[in-house]
This record gives sequence, structure tokens and C-alpha cells, in this order.
Amino acid sequence: DMLHSHRMVVAEGGDGVVCAVYDGHYGPRASEFCRTSTKSMFAQAVAESKNRMPMQAIFALLEEGWQEFARVLVRRGDWSAAMEGSCALVAHVTPEKLVVGNLGDCRAVLVKRLPDGTLTTQQLTREHNASNPDERARIQREHPDEPDAVQYIQSSGSWYVKGTLQVSRAIGDLFLKDPEFHGSLPAHVRPYVGGELKTPPYVSVSPEIVERTLEPNDLFLVMASDGLWDEMTNQECLDAIRGLVRRNSNQPPPGPGEPGSTVPTTGLGMENWEFMKQWEGEEWNASCRLLWSALRQNPVARRFGVDFLLNLEAGSSRRQVHDDTSILVLWLQQEDSYKKGLKA
Repeated sequence: DMLHSHRMVVAEGGDGVVCAVYDGHYGPRASEFCRTSTKSMFAQAVAESKNRMPMQAIFALLEEGWQEFARVLVRRGDWSAAMEGSCALVAHVTPEKLVVGNLGDCRAVLVKRLPDGTLTTQQLTREHNASNPDERARIQREHPDEPDAVQYIQSSGSWYVKGTLQVSRAIGDLFLKDPEFHGSLPAHVRPYVGGELKTPPYVSVSPEIVERTLEPNDLFLVMASDGLWDEMTNQECLDAIRGLVRRNSNQPPPGPGEPGSTVPTTGLGMENWEFMKQWEGEEWNASCRLLWSALRQNPVARRFGVDFLLNLEAGSSRRQVHDDTSILVLWLQQEDSYKKGLKA
């Protein structure tokens, strides 16, 4: 149920496991389509790729599938489907290899052990949005005669593709890719969502793919939407779950004041410790720990407490305070290997 509601996937795929995090915008249907289609389309990508890696193919299949579905919706009069899109972060893990593909601003971070026993992080992906100078330069190169292809909006202090969308690579967002879908928007809407399309597409569906051979010191992979990374750095992410790789799983997690604890002994977060432990077993859930750490760092939570955030009605009211957040933590080694040589 949690995987369903948070647009995440963990399933058998090829000779390993396929994991995915999707983060929708302008509506939930594109991300939900990706979630429900991942397993079958990955199988199709594996079959069609033969001896090649299927990662590139799955993004193309997701885009083609959503385009077909959105076309049906638009022809039925639901023009909003032309605007819906989703960031997509997909990982394929086998006993020997890790392959990660990314579109948008989700992030994958590898946690590994150094020779001296300390833990460190390695970011495997980069954010695809208009605020990224490399992405902005790419868009400007692809549309040299269109100064409005990427715009800085003073009121929000951010860069946007065609003045309307922050992410620069995504599944969907067909109104910025295809004149057919742009033309389906009501005339009064078009000027506010990019204006005239002169040289589409403006949003790319070409993923960046990272492939690496798994090593004994590669411990786990954190995959999350930007809701987590808006609140936490890679190092803070490691610090929040460090205790889970230092202690035996049959012991309780480090509580307030204990070595390795992520819970302060006083002040912000202390009042939520008992509340969190009400979820039986969740105190050892790495994703849950990351979520609570992110919520505690939210500026509104620092002032009013995490309970204030949790009591906000889901939807636009809550998103005005913090973004939707989906988190997967994938353990890459047998647990016994975590217990040897790790330093706090």
C-alpha cells in the first residue's frame, strides 16, 4: 500500500531487482502510469534489448505508453492530461551490477565503506532542472533562436523551461514536446504554460544512466524524490541512518542520548520519538528514519513541530509547506557484512 501511494516500485526484473521512484507534477496520473507499468515494461525492455542493457529502453517505453494513454484522455476532452508529467528514477540491481537511470530531480545516493571502515556517500545522479547550469546551457544550445526557452522568474527566484516547468527532463509534459498536445490546451491557458512552441521538444526524455560493478564495500542505495533532498544533504542522509548499519538487527535502535542516536535529547524532534515508535517495527525502517529526519529539518516544523505538518490536510495545503516525499533504501550486501569494521 505504501509503495502504491508513494509511486514507488520494488519488483523482480531481469536477473535481479528493479526499483523505481516516480514524482509527478501537474497531476498524479503520469507517475501512477509509470508505477503500474514498470514491471511489465522492464520485462519488455529486457526482451527487446537482448544482450544489451535495458535501462535506456524502459524510459522510451514509459514515454510511448504514457503518450498513447494521454492521447486517449485528451480526445475524450480531458486536456489536463497533456500537461501531466513525472520525474523517473529507476535502478536495476543484480548480484554483480548496479545500473541507475534518471529523468528529473529525484536522486540516487550510494553509501559505501572506505578502507579505514568509515562510511561515505557517492551521488550517482544529478538534478535535471532549469536551475542546473548544465541543463540550462543544453536547452539554450538546442533552441539558440529562442531566448524564452528557459526563463528566470523573479517572483519565485528560480529558472523554468519555457517559463512554466522547473524540471528539464521527464516522462510526459507533452504540451512542451508535441504541438498536437499543446494545441489541445484551451486558448486561454496556452499563454500561461509556455506560449508558442517554435522548436519542440523543450523537455527531454533522454535519461542519464550510470552503471557500476558492485563491490563488497557498497552497502546500500538511497533513492528518493526531491522532497527529501530539499531538506537534507547526502551527508545528513547518511548520518540519519548510520546507526542501522552499526548495530545488530535484533537490538532496539539507539534512542535519545544513546551513541549513534539521531534523536535529540531535548528540543525539536524529541516529542515525536514515542509517536514514531508507535509504528511497530518501523523504528528499524531506514526510509522511515530518513522521512522523520527530513520532517524535523523542515523550517515550519522547526517552529511549530512535526505534528503540525502531519495534521495538515494532504494535498495542496501540505505541499505549500513541504513537498511530497518518496524514499526507497535498498540494501546491497548481506547484513553480516555490515557489522564488520564500521566506524561511527
